[in-house]
Amino acid sequence: MLVRLRFRDSLVSSSYPVVPPGDTTAPGAVVAVRYLLRDATHAFTFDSGAVQVRRGGDKVSGRAEGSGIENAIRTPTRIQYRDVRLPERTDTVPCTFQP
Repeated sequence: MLVRLRFRDSLVSSSYPVVPPGDTTAPGAVVAVRYLLRDATHAFTFDSGAVQVRRGGDKVSGRAEGSGIENAIRTPTRIQYRDVRLPERTDTVPCTFQP
């Protein structure tokens, strides 16, 4: 499962609605699921649902609930995750003019 969260100023514990992958303006979550069934791989993206996030220090937990179309079949999915480490802070400076 891949979840890309888009949030305003900082990541906080909240519910983020599923947004389409091309939508870069609205806060929300893009969810992609890939799994193996026997010898065949399957993949789809959520087109509806929500991702609940609980932040605790440098880790997040929560669940993603939604559905998407795979092989012309609506596939409802519920996935729980816990203790996922957040990436380290970058040590780069912004590329903006500072007087």
